[in-house]
Order: sequence, then structure tokens, then C-alpha cells
Amino acid sequence: MRRRSSPRRSSPFQWLWWLGGVLFIAVIIVAMAMPALVVGYLQSFVRSESFRVKLEEMIESKTGGSAKLADIQWQDNAARMNEASIETTSGLQIEAVGVHAALDFSAIRRGSWSIQSAGADSLIVTKHPANAKATRSEPSRTDENALPRWLSQYVPKATAVDGFDAERFTYSQNGWQVEGTRLHFGRYNSASTSQERFSFPGTLEGGMLCMPVTPAGQKEPLKLDIGRASFRLTDEKLQISESTLRWKDRSKGTLRGIVRFGGEWQMFAHAEQVPAAEFLSEEWQKHLSGHFEGDAELSGAEGQPMNWKVDVALKNGVLSSLPILDKLATYTRMERFKRLALDIATATVNPHRSGGTRLEKIVIQSNGLMRLEGTLTLLPGDAIEGDFMVGVTPETVRSLPGAQNRVFIESNPKGPPGLNWAHVKVTGTRTAPQEDLSSRLLGAAGMSLLLDTPGSIMNQASDTLLKPVLGQDAAKLPSQILNGNTKTFEEGVKNGADLINKVIPLFPGK
Repeated sequence: MRRRSSPRRSSPFQWLWWLGGVLFIAVIIVAMAMPALVVGYLQSFVRSESFRVKLEEMIESKTGGSAKLADIQWQDNAARMNEASIETTSGLQIEAVGVHAALDFSAIRRGSWSIQSAGADSLIVTKHPANAKATRSEPSRTDENALPRWLSQYVPKATAVDGFDAERFTYSQNGWQVEGTRLHFGRYNSASTSQERFSFPGTLEGGMLCMPVTPAGQKEPLKLDIGRASFRLTDEKLQISESTLRWKDRSKGTLRGIVRFGGEWQMFAHAEQVPAAEFLSEEWQKHLSGHFEGDAELSGAEGQPMNWKVDVALKNGVLSSLPILDKLATYTRMERFKRLALDIATATVNPHRSGGTRLEKIVIQSNGLMRLEGTLTLLPGDAIEGDFMVGVTPETVRSLPGAQNRVFIESNPKGPPGLNWAHVKVTGTRTAPQEDLSSRLLGAAGMSLLLDTPGSIMNQASDTLLKPVLGQDAAKLPSQILNGNTKTFEEGVKNGADLINKVIPLFPGK
């Protein structure tokens, strides 16, 4: 006889196991779906008006200034903002038009905000003096406070930008201005920088650099065309590593330096192939040709005058069509003076304490003829002061009576060998300069003709040396002196400097 099986009695806690399994599976599903939920929520949040408001608050909190952002327009993952402006307590004013960027939401799952194709149609940055009374706010966390607490832990803390481009960029500070150039910033990743600091590599292409410098001979500050410039921008400074510049399509140069946002700046420039005519008066353009090459060092600070120094050289320089050169050619019987090639022409130029300009370490040399060394100060107004050593070869002064043994008798240990030297003072004005060499040469010539030259050749000396330069009347002076005419002697001494100044002026008149 078969026993009847009794029904199995279910455990009263069995349903709990089923519930636990379901919950466990649900947790796994939720955990797997959480990134998608986070991405979906953040996509919805950044497209809302609340995000624009929170973004303004975050910028203001981080900069201590103010921010105004226009409505953000979204199309898929691409955003565009018509206008944006930011002002910081450090004095930076930023105005942007046509701001655009794309957000890679998939990068959120990798723990990063990834911004791509960022840029602006126009970006204008102006550095004003910092507001000393302003205080910097603590960094804001409004971007996380705007989200539910359970979601905040999934929000990325790092930001990566693949670059930024501004089609038209302008920057102004302390008289310096970059305008009409194309700006490109390189990659940036906040994970690789310390808190509240940033560092962007960048380049500029095209446009113009306006400098707070008005060179002599120019009517407005210097403006240079930008070829390309490489720089690095940090939260503290702008550092230009290299650049290529051009001026009036003929001159070229480079610029490097540093601009600290605290107000101090320093620049180093090199220029070459600069036409000398651009910096000369109309009168001097007729007499001097060549091109300048040199290096400039400029520095300044907020509220202080600019310091500068220029080391300049004149290349392929030629002096011609000057009365003094024609007279010297006749007097010394050396035709090279009529078109004087300057093998060396260098000087260091810097501001003078009087408010004028000082030219130091002046060296002007024409090989085989002469060399000039010294300083020249251009005082405010029209006055000048110069102190020079002039060296000439023995052949140059051989035909000048008394010059070799009465004027060019000083030593210049630092000068090149083989030259006879004389000390020369220059005074007067730029339009009417005066120097003391001419009168000394005239006096030496008179003394030589009076004491050194035999009477038998006196008339010949007058004809060959004085007559071509001073004229018929002046050439008679030595003979009359020998004849004992005291009145003629006194007049010759009295008027000698005037005679020589008439025929051998230091500079051409205007």
C-alpha cells in the first residue's frame, strides 16, 4: 500500500530571499545605469537657465569681479552664446562676441568635462589698474550645490579643453596694444595644474602690434605687423617666447618678453633692414643713406615712466653731398671725402635725466681716413652737448698745415693704432651746432705757415692749401703776416674762427 506524500510546506522567509535577489539585481542595474543617468541629468541641467545663472555666480566667485553671460543656445552638443563679459579685481576686462563650444558628454563617464572646438568670433581683453580695495572671494562650489547630493559625487572634478580660437583678438595694457590678430590657445587640463592656477600655450597670427614708443623722425607711436608670435599665458603673466614682426613691408624684427599682470613688463626687440630715411629730417635724407640694425630693451611698471635702451648700427652707411666733405676733399686732396663710406657707425641710445636723449658709445669710422668716438646729448628743446675724440690717419692730415703736430696730438689708448687723435667739444643747437676743432685747425694752419713753412714757398702754400678753401682774400693772410702787418695779424686771429666755420660746418643747415 502506497503512502500518500504530504505537501511541502514553504518557508515563511522564502519570499525575503526572492526580494533580496530582486533588490540586488536592481542595484546592479542602477549602478550600471548610473553613468547614463548622470549624463542624462547633466545634459538636461546645462541646457537650463539655472546653469547659465550658476555659471555667472561661479565666475564671479572665482574672480572676485562680475560676469554677464547671454542666453546659451544649444544644438545637439554644441553651444553658442552671443555675448559674454567678465571683469576681475586684478583689472582684466574681457569682452567676447560669438562664443561657441562643444561638450563631449561621454567624457563625463571618464571623470572629466571635455570641451571641444571652443572659440569666439571676437575677443577683446583690456588690462586696467587693479582695484586695491577689492578682496578675492573663496572658490565657489555652486556647480555641485545646484545638483542633488546623491548625484554630486559623480560630477567630474577635472576640465579638459582641446584649444580655443578667436578670429579677431585685441589686447591693451599700459600703451601696448595687439589688434586684429588671430588667437589660438593650446590644450589645457585642470588635472595637471594646481588649484586656481592655469597655463595656456598660444600663438598669434597676423594683425598689428602698437608700442608706446615714438621714434625720432616719426609722428606717431610705432606700429608693427605681426607675422607669428608664440607665448604662454598663466594666471600671473604673459610670456612671449618668440615672434616675427615687420614694419612698412621692408623692415623685419623679433620680439620677446614678459608682461606681469601686477603691472610690470619687460620687452627685448631686434630689428634689421630699417631704412635710415625713416628717422631722418628731410635735409639729412639728402646726405645720409643706409639702413639701421639694432637691439632694444624696454621696461616699465604701472604708474612709472618707461625705461629704454637701444643699441643701433648703421649698415652700408654713406655720407655725401655735404659742404664739409667737399671742402675736406679739396683741402686734403682726398676725393674719398666727397662720398664718405661709413664702415662702422654704432651708438647706444637711452633717455637722459634732463628729459632729452643721450647717445653713448658713438663710433663712426671710415677705414683709411678717420674715426670718431664719444657721446652726444640732445637736450630738451634744440640744444646739444657733445664730447668726442677724433682720430685721423697721417695721410689724411698730411696736407693740413700744423694739424699733425699742433692739433691731432692727443692719445687714445682704447682706440685703434695708427691714428692721430684730437679732443673735440660740440655745443649749440641741432640746427646750428658749434665745435671747437675748426678754429684750432685754422690757428694751427696759421702758426704752421708763419713758423714752420719757409718763406720761399709761402705763396705756393697759400695757393694750394688756403685759396681753394678760404678764398683769395683769406689766402693772402699768411704773406701779409710775414710782412709785419700787425693789424692784419690781429684781424686774422679775430676772424679766423668765423672764416673756417663758414666753409667747414659740422652739420648741414636746414
